[in-house]
Amino acid sequence: MAEDGPTGPSYGEIAKKLLDDRLLLTALELHYELVEAGKELPGLREFFSNPSNFEHSSPQNDNISITLSMARSSSQATLDSLEMTRYSEDGDKTVNERVAILEFELRKAKDTINALRTNLTVAAVESEEFAGEDPKITQYDDRIKPHEQRVLNFLVNEYLMQHNYKLTSITFADENENQDFEIWDDVGLNISRPPHLLSLYRDRAKSYLKSDVSCQSEILDCANIATQIDGDYSDLTKIISQLENDNENLLSQLQLLKSTKELSDVTPKLCKEKWLRPGKSNKQKVIRNCESSVFHDMLINKCWPDQQLPLMYLDVDLDILSDDGVELNLYPILRILENQRLRNQNDQNILESEKQEDFIILSVLLMHIHPDILEREKILCSLFNMRKKPNKKERSSIIGGLSWFLKHSNNEFFERELLPQLWHLLTDKYVEKRLLVAEACSWFSPLISCESRQSLLSVLQQMLIEDTDESVRAATIKSIAINTVYIYDSDKYAQIEELLFIGLKDNLKYIVEITIGVLLPVLAKWAFDKGRLQSNCYMRLMNSLTTQIKNLDSQKKSQKTDQLESNCCYMVNAIRSILPYLVLYVASAPECISLRDEDTPRGELRTGFADICVGLSNPQVFYSDPNNTIGTVMCTFDAVVEDNKITWPRLQWLFECMLPSLIESSSLVSIENQKLLQSLMALFQSFCCGFGSKFTQNRVKPLFVKKIQDLEKSLGKIANALPSMTLLCTYMCSVLAPIEREDRELEATLKKYVCMLPLCGVPINILQFTVSQLALNHQRLHELILSSLWEGVISQKEAVRLAVTELLLSVMPYLSDINITNRIVPALITLSNDSNCDVKIALVPVLGQLMMTTNNKDTIEKCRFQMKSLMDDRTLSDSIVFASELITAFGKLAPKSDQAYREDVMMVQLNMYSGVAVRTSDITRKIELTRVLLDAFSTVLYECTLSPSAITSSLLPSLRCLEELCNINNLSQKELSTMLIKEAESRLPQSQSETGTSSVTQDLKPKMVKMFQSSNIAKQTMFWKKNNHPQ
Repeated sequence: MAEDGPTGPSYGEIAKKLLDDRLLLTALELHYELVEAGKELPGLREFFSNPSNFEHSSPQNDNISITLSMARSSSQATLDSLEMTRYSEDGDKTVNERVAILEFELRKAKDTINALRTNLTVAAVESEEFAGEDPKITQYDDRIKPHEQRVLNFLVNEYLMQHNYKLTSITFADENENQDFEIWDDVGLNISRPPHLLSLYRDRAKSYLKSDVSCQSEILDCANIATQIDGDYSDLTKIISQLENDNENLLSQLQLLKSTKELSDVTPKLCKEKWLRPGKSNKQKVIRNCESSVFHDMLINKCWPDQQLPLMYLDVDLDILSDDGVELNLYPILRILENQRLRNQNDQNILESEKQEDFIILSVLLMHIHPDILEREKILCSLFNMRKKPNKKERSSIIGGLSWFLKHSNNEFFERELLPQLWHLLTDKYVEKRLLVAEACSWFSPLISCESRQSLLSVLQQMLIEDTDESVRAATIKSIAINTVYIYDSDKYAQIEELLFIGLKDNLKYIVEITIGVLLPVLAKWAFDKGRLQSNCYMRLMNSLTTQIKNLDSQKKSQKTDQLESNCCYMVNAIRSILPYLVLYVASAPECISLRDEDTPRGELRTGFADICVGLSNPQVFYSDPNNTIGTVMCTFDAVVEDNKITWPRLQWLFECMLPSLIESSSLVSIENQKLLQSLMALFQSFCCGFGSKFTQNRVKPLFVKKIQDLEKSLGKIANALPSMTLLCTYMCSVLAPIEREDRELEATLKKYVCMLPLCGVPINILQFTVSQLALNHQRLHELILSSLWEGVISQKEAVRLAVTELLLSVMPYLSDINITNRIVPALITLSNDSNCDVKIALVPVLGQLMMTTNNKDTIEKCRFQMKSLMDDRTLSDSIVFASELITAFGKLAPKSDQAYREDVMMVQLNMYSGVAVRTSDITRKIELTRVLLDAFSTVLYECTLSPSAITSSLLPSLRCLEELCNINNLSQKELSTMLIKEAESRLPQSQSETGTSSVTQDLKPKMVKMFQSSNIAKQTMFWKKNNHPQ
């Protein structure tokens, strides 16, 4: 109902008017008044809750253009007043407004914190009440909640202090730096402090004892009820099982009756349930002559984890099938199969899924009893052609049926009938048919004779060499591995080894990984059992690796280096994957076992070796000697290798053949091949961990030291080219670093080469890779690494200090904040005062990276101060390298910096270098500065937030200068500069965008260029604000 008389404007309209006119203080006061009066407006609340509404500068007069350095003045700026009138009378007003807004946001944040504390308290109390309902039910595996952890920490610390565990309390407080144990409110809950820990324990003990006594009678009652329920459940289960069997028999009879009635009125009364029933899915043992059933079962599960052959265990009464009248009785069934085969040729669906199993069963049984070979071949052909593209389930059914047939037939059927069909399917155009052959060979192998198995191996060999489909080749490799388990003829070893290397040289990574994971362990076990692991398997792998690394070294400039490096990595991974076989092969030698003593001490733990002792390479799977367990063998080996004089042929082969070959190959690897270098490092580390620290110190370390000494001698010969020193990476990261007793040796080695290699001209990237790998994989070595690098910081050689500056950049991402604050920052401050300009220039990206990665405000402030001192350094003012490094660093750092530092320092410096690019006469410098500046401006524009004043006063003038340079010199970046200008203009409000192209800005541009071209100008400080407060 409308009211009489005129009405005034509503509060919402008044608030909208104030916000539109940017009268923020008035709107804020109105908001407070309405809140106190209980008439809060949602629009005002949402406006003052959104910080983005206050990021833009206060509105200015549209008729006054925004100039270069007048960010807070609404007066007209001129070049004459560029330094003198930096701030105008409007500044105080703006400050007061922002202070009032920030105070409001601070009060709002405090209210939010108090509300969160209240909610947390309510949630904690409710969860405790719920959990306290039943003291018998206590789950100790739940993850502790943050507020619970802080409460417990407070109580534990209080307990330690009350009972004079002062050192433990100090340690406990150091480990929980984020909690103040002196103040209970630091826990974050609005509840009173709970009783002492001892009181809580006593109360809990009493309640537990009471509940235990009161619940004994209930437990007895529940036990009786549970026993009765178990009995009922067992009876019902039996009844259900019997009903299911009856139902299955009735369905089988019904299906058979329906099929025979369609073709003949006279149906033989054969009870299908007696002989035509798939067996239950209990895994019956297949007859096989396999020594290690555990190894075989794991191999089958690894090759075919989801493969099931339900028809392989048909429950068939063979006495019925051997009846004399079976030919007459099965004649209608033979007619069914004949008609079905004719229907298959014309029907695209070929066979309905529900009839597939019956079709396969009938086909297999008919082949079993039919005396005519030609008829059996027809039935077999019909079985293989049941589907044009049989899926996984259909292939399993076919293979299961044929496997059952092979179990109950003689070997002639395989040689004369089944094998020709397999050869014929090798050339089938459908991949699924070829997959059927490859998968079938796995299951046929244990059911046939050794001679037939050799024929099967020939089929697989042809498929592996000629088939172009990766899935077929993968299935073939798995089948070869399973066949190998059943081959006992040692003469066939060479053939399997050739197939192994065919798989290792495949172009697809997937095939190579299957070869390494399946076929290689099987071949290694065969060689292990026959005593040929070193002489055959490992020698072939080692020779192949040496050849591939030499080819990679000779084709460094070829485009095929990536593929060559990948092949080398595959071979290294293959050698590493079967190291458990090699370790046990050497340790279980009769010469070593014979030295076993009853007082032999316990062997050392193989830390770092367990990651490759998995699957088929697990010693518990492939090694079985009841007289000498794995633990006994390794303890004896550790005790024996302490004496360098004791040796035996298998051990001697390691340090006379294998290790020298691997070390020599590793010395040929370039630092550019970091993937291969990491693979070799992993190989040596696993080798040293597998054979133990004693063997490493006594046998492996001397070989490395000798080779490294030879490389050092070649460094001193001027006539020789610089050798690859990548062996140092392997030595320090894989041989010394894993052994804690070698820490001093590692520190001395690292210090030595940090101070030596830069003086010899060796590329610094070798040391960079070494220290980064050490810092990444061994946290306990951080202090050691920093101590070694400090030696380079205080070195008298400029080349060493320059190298250490770059090494600090490599190691920083892996260090803790404490190490950065206490060790890295002092080193950077020392280097920033270096007398060498190259060292200072190299320091720029290090400072930029540190400011990007750390959250420590004190560290950031120190880095900014050092960066400013470098920018003010007169010796670097004319260096194009310093300018490029600084601009690049600012481009990367801009998205991570706060807006004040970005606009007051970075943009001003980038703007200054835009003028330098205009002023310089060297075309090379123009091109380089233009390139890095445009890259930096692209990052600033697309990844950062800039105020309109910064865009108008700094960004747009710089971009227009660069656009002019690109047009004059016809540079390739002119399209980029134009695009950036359009993007920058689109970021401005419409009024400012139009004003930006006004005459004032156009007049400013030539005057700025003239200023930059003057010779007596301090370029580093001309735009620097007098009271600059970063962050």
